[in-house]
Amino acid sequence: MAEATQAMNILVTGGAEGAGLATARALLQRGHKVAATACDADGALAVRIAGALPVFPDLARASEILSVLRMTKAEALVHAGPQFFGGPPHAGAEYDNCTDQLVEYSAAVAEAAKQHRVKRFISLSFGYLYEAGHGAAKEGDHDAHDRDYAPMLAAEAFARASGLNGYIIRSGYIYGGNSADTAALAEAIKSSRRLSAGCQAASWIHEDDLASAITALLESDSEPDGIEMINAASNAAASPNEFSAALSNALGLSEPRFAAGGFLSMLRELSLRDKLMAREIVIDSSQIRERFAWQPRRESLESGLEATALVWRMKDAVQAESFYRYEDAARAAIESFAYEVALPEPAAVQPEPSAEVASAPEPTPVKAVAPPPAGGPTPWNEDEAKREERRRRALERKAKRAAKSAGG
Repeated sequence: MAEATQAMNILVTGGAEGAGLATARALLQRGHKVAATACDADGALAVRIAGALPVFPDLARASEILSVLRMTKAEALVHAGPQFFGGPPHAGAEYDNCTDQLVEYSAAVAEAAKQHRVKRFISLSFGYLYEAGHGAAKEGDHDAHDRDYAPMLAAEAFARASGLNGYIIRSGYIYGGNSADTAALAEAIKSSRRLSAGCQAASWIHEDDLASAITALLESDSEPDGIEMINAASNAAASPNEFSAALSNALGLSEPRFAAGGFLSMLRELSLRDKLMAREIVIDSSQIRERFAWQPRRESLESGLEATALVWRMKDAVQAESFYRYEDAARAAIESFAYEVALPEPAAVQPEPSAEVASAPEPTPVKAVAPPPAGGPTPWNEDEAKREERRRRALERKAKRAAKSAGG
């Protein structure tokens, strides 16, 4: 991939997985300098392997994010942290427990970016925030009026109120080999668990394609007027059921099973995931294609899920190779310790010398036998000769001390 015309210093939040990690890789390939946030050692390792600098600010504190922006001299900020709410809706993610965190993080990130005055600000958002209608939703269409979508709309509002220049990307459902939600759905299919059923059409986007869309917006010569809304998704719409079937096929498994809605499910209050599964959520991404010459590589689910499965197989191969390499290293270390390290022999306990020992003749010094000529038949052990010499000297010193004490 060709390098960018002008390299930038860029901070990516949520850069240890999914679209955030894919964005960090895409930007690095274009010649930019990237720092990415991580939450733990595994995330930091993933960021470091990609070639970016892992950083650990508390995303709820604008002051810590601002310190990282200043340290890295960031000119742009990509807020990929919200990606948690944009994965496959039937993967089992508990959105309701994390909405407060989404709002808190988005407020702090936007405030830090404002104080640092980054040149370009990009935040991820979700195509399902459009009001359900007929056909694909376009930028500027009405937003959905539902209290479950209020936290996501509030997160967008912080970006709009920041006074920065950039984009809010409303994407289709995000999937890929580094997506925790996609991996969770694959595990559910492998375990033959019944999946939530969803028959309405929806838009999807592979994490690498979303990363290329972010890169195109960052590198664009056109200067946005404040924060603009823009859609990004592949043209192939599919229901959650069809996505699960395509994922099963990519994994070489049989068709997944779906749970039928029972009488009790009708009595409980619907969660955000239930509402997403029952909605048609198709978005039109013609604007980003025409204005920024963006074209996704994974237009079809089949090609995107084949790439996803390939990433997982490569990870498994690397882990297996590391495991066997570790076993070989451990075995070599054990053998080295057992056969090459000379352990000292336990010292023999000598009885206290009596008065007669003082009058006894001094022991005859034991001379070390010279080694035989090279290639001689007699085996020679230099370490044994040294130990024998040390024993002789110790006995001589002990005899002298005994004689001195007896005479004094």
